[in-house]
Amino acid sequence: MAAHRAKTKLEAAICKEMNRQHLEHAHRVLTYRVRMKSGKTAAFQPAIVAHRGPILFLVEPCLSYVAGGGAVQRHARFLEQHSAELVLVLVAPKSVADRLRAESYDELYEDKELGKLVSRIRTQDPRGAVRQFEKRKHVKAGS
Repeated sequence: MAAHRAKTKLEAAICKEMNRQHLEHAHRVLTYRVRMKSGKTAAFQPAIVAHRGPILFLVEPCLSYVAGGGAVQRHARFLEQHSAELVLVLVAPKSVADRLRAESYDELYEDKELGKLVSRIRTQDPRGAVRQFEKRKHVKAGS
């Protein structure tokens, strides 16, 4: 397997776990255009892409949270505009994960749940519907 270039330690850890579980994946191979509320277009290039049949899992490390911030807004707008066969998965430290709004992801895993994340992708039936993911309750900043 060729070396993968990770931009963050979290991305490298996700990659390492995918390799350990023999889940084929690629880094930054797709770029999407996302129309923002302002009418401008923003590029979104998911850090990791894993295929399960026609289903694409777009895995994105999320290391910080800014209320109304660019990445969170871009993720929410991306989900509004793109196919149901794309699953946007955010991976974040607990302190960040607790503050992410449900509309900014399809699935969310804490940085300590990498085995669970990779197993979930690996066991997705490539011919079946995307399994339902129960989203967590949003915690307001300062709580």
